[in-house]
Amino acid sequence: MAIYETGVILNGSILFDKKYYSTEHELDNTFKGGILHAVNGFAHDAFDTEFNSFTLASYKFIAISTELDVPNGIKKKQEGLSKHCLMMFSVIEKTTDENAVRKCMREALVQFMNRYSVNDILSKNTKKFKKFNKRVDKVFGDLMLRADDQFAAIF
Repeated sequence: MAIYETGVILNGSILFDKKYYSTEHELDNTFKGGILHAVNGFAHDAFDTEFNSFTLASYKFIAISTELDVPNGIKKKQEGLSKHCLMMFSVIEKTTDENAVRKCMREALVQFMNRYSVNDILSKNTKKFKKFNKRVDKVFGDLMLRADDQFAAIF
């Protein structure tokens, strides 16, 4: 059980990304953000449902999303978009408890939205979100560790 990576995406752009373990093949953040945003859009537009997860041979991608509540004055300044999809994703081992991770993701996304203003989020300035690392670590706790690392931490 482990979380390899977690992050926050706004309209396909990764705002915050935390890697706990490296994987065999690292994906470019632009590609990763775009593909997860596209899958979420496809699920919503084609099937009127939310993107929850998809499974690969050894990994599982899980996601939660919410619409960012943008005040009217800010909407006019932002690329003509009236809706902004704020998504949190995690790449986990296939055997990791998806429900436990999803619960932590909900808490982390709420903390992210409480910590940063709508202006900060819409600016997509990733430097502003670096300090969120510690909060994410606290929220995920031992879930972010592989079983052997959890065992090693005891001793």
